[in-house]
Amino acid sequence: MAIQWKKSVCPYCGIGCGLMVGIEEGKVVNIHGMKEHPVNCGESCTLVHNFAPLFTDRDRLTQPMIRRNGTLLPVTWDDAIMYVAHEFHRIIREYGPGAIAFYGGAAAFNEEYYLINKLMKGYIGTNHVECTSRLCMASTAMGFISTFGADAPPTCYADIEEADLFLIAGMNMAVSLPVIFNRVCAARKAKGARTIVIDPRKTETTAIADVHLQIRPGTDVALNNALAYILLEEGFVHEEEVAHYTTGLDDLKLILKEYSPSRVARITGCTQEQIFKAAHLIGHAKAMLTFWLQGYNQSTQAVFKNNTLHNLSLLTGNFCRPGAGPLSIAGESNSLGSRWMGVQSHLLPGMRFVTNPVHRQEIADFWGIPAEKIQSTPGRSIIDIIKGLHTGEVRALWVMSSNPAASLPYTQWVTEGLEKAEFLVVQDILHPTETTVLADVILAGAQWSEKTVTLVSSERRIELAEKILEPPGMAKPDYEIICLIAGAMGFSKEFSYTSGEEVFEELKEITRGRICDMNGVSYERLRNTIGPQLPCPKTDHPGTARLFSDIRFPRPDGRAALLARDYRKLAETADDDYPFILITGRLASQFNTGTRTRRIKKLTDIEPNNFVEIHSADAQRLGIIEGDEVEMASRRGSIRCIVHIKDHVLESNVYMNLCCGNSPLSEDDKQVNFVCNTVYDAHSKQPELKCCAVKITKVASI
Repeated sequence: MAIQWKKSVCPYCGIGCGLMVGIEEGKVVNIHGMKEHPVNCGESCTLVHNFAPLFTDRDRLTQPMIRRNGTLLPVTWDDAIMYVAHEFHRIIREYGPGAIAFYGGAAAFNEEYYLINKLMKGYIGTNHVECTSRLCMASTAMGFISTFGADAPPTCYADIEEADLFLIAGMNMAVSLPVIFNRVCAARKAKGARTIVIDPRKTETTAIADVHLQIRPGTDVALNNALAYILLEEGFVHEEEVAHYTTGLDDLKLILKEYSPSRVARITGCTQEQIFKAAHLIGHAKAMLTFWLQGYNQSTQAVFKNNTLHNLSLLTGNFCRPGAGPLSIAGESNSLGSRWMGVQSHLLPGMRFVTNPVHRQEIADFWGIPAEKIQSTPGRSIIDIIKGLHTGEVRALWVMSSNPAASLPYTQWVTEGLEKAEFLVVQDILHPTETTVLADVILAGAQWSEKTVTLVSSERRIELAEKILEPPGMAKPDYEIICLIAGAMGFSKEFSYTSGEEVFEELKEITRGRICDMNGVSYERLRNTIGPQLPCPKTDHPGTARLFSDIRFPRPDGRAALLARDYRKLAETADDDYPFILITGRLASQFNTGTRTRRIKKLTDIEPNNFVEIHSADAQRLGIIEGDEVEMASRRGSIRCIVHIKDHVLESNVYMNLCCGNSPLSEDDKQVNFVCNTVYDAHSKQPELKCCAVKITKVASI
């Protein structure tokens, strides 16, 4: 039988690469990039090429399970759904709706998250609804909102070919976003575009930099302020013109007086010469495109980092035109879509906020419920949900398509919180995971290509992920499971959907007239063409490549905000007891904490053991050689790992990958999140997963 090829879109990172999935005798036999897709033009990363084994992995969930007498046992769907509904009702009756919380993964899809919001915020009445976008892009979202007025990435990937300067901050693009990195490299070669990379570690990405600003971890705000200082002092800013489309220039100039290049050189560890060179590249650029990721976002100063980076674009007119502006690319496939569907505790669907009475009334009218049913105060962030499990204020947690026992900081504390849950429901495609082993109920979900749903990429492009295979055994699409639970709780009429398409036709109405407008989109259109970029308000609309091209922003006065932000030190700094600052990152062969990819032998064999990178001078002082086993400890926990001695990090810094989970998927505890900190940015509530203080001790050989 010849291979049949089906069109789809990648379920991993937020780029949204078009894929072709090869099916033979009912099995996926090959996956490769779609040549005609404008995002990746046939390219794809190693994760995609090795996805097929997940369809037949021995740990695929094929039916629901309930814990009885301490053991998880297979049950029917009727038993599982009725048990979940009964326990949710009991907890609401005894403790109120605020005792129930939800946490999902940003790789889940629009239809699923619309339904979760409708059920949890609209009908149950709890705003404790979160997803992993809180760990990934919450700070980017708050940076966009505070600077520009909306969580709406304004640029597009086509700007890469138009730019003459790339500013890449807080990410190893070559590893985390290889398809985009290849486009950046091609643009450099084709038109001589220059590159500034800001990273405390030497990486594959810094290798292409014209200027590598190897700053001390967490000093980005000071650096950005120094760059703005030079731009203003040396006449690169047309102040009268900037004042037409921004507010706050005078306040910014006042605070920048404290950020002279000489002072910032001492703060960051960069030389004044490097800072001036970077500022001059920005000042002379005709079109600067900025990129950033978790090195910015997972920080207690994350929103300020975003704001000060945007200041550089606004001061130099690098905005609202081809090749210029901020290009944020999420770490998970539907991070933007999940936010637009309202899956954070302060949001409602369609880019609305629970604190806004007009927004609450709009959503209540749409759902046909009293406005007072929707709580007017934001719910708990995921870190605060775990705190609530510890205190008993949160009694039940419903987890979908996520593995918080591996992905959240301070793993032991998170696990203890999940164990304290009175009722833990985990809806996933795999078992065991670090989270499913703690569950009272496991619900077997269908994964990508086993259901038909939509997602929104980081350039606001909406795409259809078509059902290609039947889910294994009794597994069901997540939207169907949500509807079954809602129905069993007494909301059958309100959740009587028969397909993802029916859900989509409803949810797109709630986006009408907004930046996320999907009303020109249908499943049929997405099946027949490449998905358009949003907003796309009408069926004959081609989509919107760039936002705010009229230099009008969705703020009350129509102007963007230049924000004066002061630098603050890391929440946890090195001291005599914990003399190293740990920074974290990704492997090209693994995705996030590796819940899926660690099961794929070809990927795991590339780097089977987690390791810590140590500077040679520090290794010499500690009496450590290449390949030694060390214990790395923080104030929260410790892990053991192998040493790689490389001068990629600064002295007194160490680096570790986040891809290795703890038990049950590995023999030893190697997950870096055992030592990471739960503190978070006050504005975005995104945890500071990237930096914490640790000590390193050589493990004595037996």
